[in-house]
Amino acid sequence: MNTLAVKLLSGFSSLWSGIVFCLALMAMEFAGYLKALVLESCLLAESCDSNESPRSSFMFPLRLVHVEKGGGDLSIGSHLISPRKFYVHHGIYLGYGEVAHYSGFSSSLKPGPIEVTDLESFANGKPVWVMQESCEFSNDEIVSRARSRMGESQYRILSNNCEHFCSWCVSGKSCSTQVRAFLHYPRYLLSFISALELYFIA
Repeated sequence: MNTLAVKLLSGFSSLWSGIVFCLALMAMEFAGYLKALVLESCLLAESCDSNESPRSSFMFPLRLVHVEKGGGDLSIGSHLISPRKFYVHHGIYLGYGEVAHYSGFSSSLKPGPIEVTDLESFANGKPVWVMQESCEFSNDEIVSRARSRMGESQYRILSNNCEHFCSWCVSGKSCSTQVRAFLHYPRYLLSFISALELYFIA
């Protein structure tokens, strides 16, 4: 009986050690995420007025301007971004309240095509920002490039997503900074998304 009790006690002790170890790892991961969130929030908050983030972010080395509801002052060809739960959604403003974007997995488990939607649907209840970046093409050319791919249904999360599409429209290069961030700095990407979402309530 003593031997059985010792074995049981030893087993519980090992189990408890394993649980404590797992909890410690989770706490360290959570602390790292909070640190990243605070860091990125501070970067966005530095000398900020009510409409703009003052400086670039590690995610987007560009100036971001918040879009007021309705988007009346948006220029055609603007590269729009809007935070989602685990990523930043991208689109190209076509004018008259319309946005071209890769619908991807936004409405079903099967990836959708590049389509035109209204600004409110693109925002999906979240804030919308304009990426002010140097462009290889004029605003009209950016819109033409976006329209030239309407209906394309070749969505790939890592190689042909909504950011790849918008980057191609604006610069001619199909690339995604958030894919790189997901692969190398996932906590910082999540903190950036949180900061974008908390900064304004659309």
